[in-house]
Amino acid sequence: MNKQYNFERDVKFLTGRGALRNATIIMSNMGCRKVLLICDEESNSSGKYKKVLRKFNREVNIVAEYKKVKEIAACEDCENALRLFKEGDCDSIIAIGDKSAIFVAKAVKIMLKDNVSIMSNYLSCAVNSISSLFLPLIVIPTYLSSGVETSNYIRLSMQDGKIIELDTPFAHTNVVALDPCLCGKSRAKEIASSGLCTLAMAITSLLRNDDANTMVKVYALNAITLLTDNFKESVIKKYSVKRRFKIALAAILAGCAYWHSPHMVLTKLTNVICDVSGANFNDVFNLLFAKGVMVVDLTADFDMYTIVNLIGENEYVDLTGEKSSEQIIKNSVKKYYSELGKYVKYPRTLEDLDVTDEMLGKVMEDMSAQYDGKSLELIKKIIGK
Repeated sequence: MNKQYNFERDVKFLTGRGALRNATIIMSNMGCRKVLLICDEESNSSGKYKKVLRKFNREVNIVAEYKKVKEIAACEDCENALRLFKEGDCDSIIAIGDKSAIFVAKAVKIMLKDNVSIMSNYLSCAVNSISSLFLPLIVIPTYLSSGVETSNYIRLSMQDGKIIELDTPFAHTNVVALDPCLCGKSRAKEIASSGLCTLAMAITSLLRNDDANTMVKVYALNAITLLTDNFKESVIKKYSVKRRFKIALAAILAGCAYWHSPHMVLTKLTNVICDVSGANFNDVFNLLFAKGVMVVDLTADFDMYTIVNLIGENEYVDLTGEKSSEQIIKNSVKKYYSELGKYVKYPRTLEDLDVTDEMLGKVMEDMSAQYDGKSLELIKKIIGK
């Protein structure tokens, strides 16, 4: 292993058919001797958890397992997983699955750093900003990726309905391993939802001030290129594992760009709508982005390289006539959504997700308490209030 590589700051990406096998070598070099494995229920019941273990071929010493994480990560999951970590005297964590398992794993890492055993402590106290703890975290997506793999963001629910949200570098992922064997059986609707979410995260990242991370633009543009070149075929061809793998990789790259640049109101608004309605995060996020990108003034200065990457093989937009970069981006988004509708049925409005006017009224109350000025005006435009 390159001794100059700093796992405390950077993320090691392992992709392709040798990703899981190579992960065992990386973990050994990182000193992972006694591992806690955290997995969501869906990944466990679908057999993807067993696929990962077969690839590991017993070369990873898993001394404790927590496989009860549901679709929404709960504080109770974090506390139970932490208990197993301590009982097994573990020194590292592997998270297998979608974002709920990843959130739990990151929360355990933070709790260990702060030496706390009750997650609700973070409702009133911030994460300790000082730590000498080095605890390797390896993330293995088993779906098309949720984009949070490399984020420092955590969102957990409590039994009383309260939400804990943290965004701290101490929730850092050290290694992401994505193997094509885990990307093969997703439904067309799931691919469509993941693909549109990838597009939304990538473009939103490009619209932000990315001074905080010079790699944001690189990740976002590569995500758009991968998506554009593989999106339609991955949706209409049922067993296109190769293309679906590339969509999964695009989602991870877009998520890396999105979560490592300043957060916009879009994420918060999506979470609040999902809290009151129970709707799927990706579906809501996609709808809000599609509406938001049309009503916001895109003042960012996009160079031609950005536009060419966005358009790809010119399949999703008509470039005839003179158009501004802003109009090209808006046309591209429209074309993605309209073309996709030819191959798969997906939600077109919040009403399709059973989000009622009464629910949106509660959302506006919540958002009005947190935002004012231009942000609140944008929220009203996006949800039509």
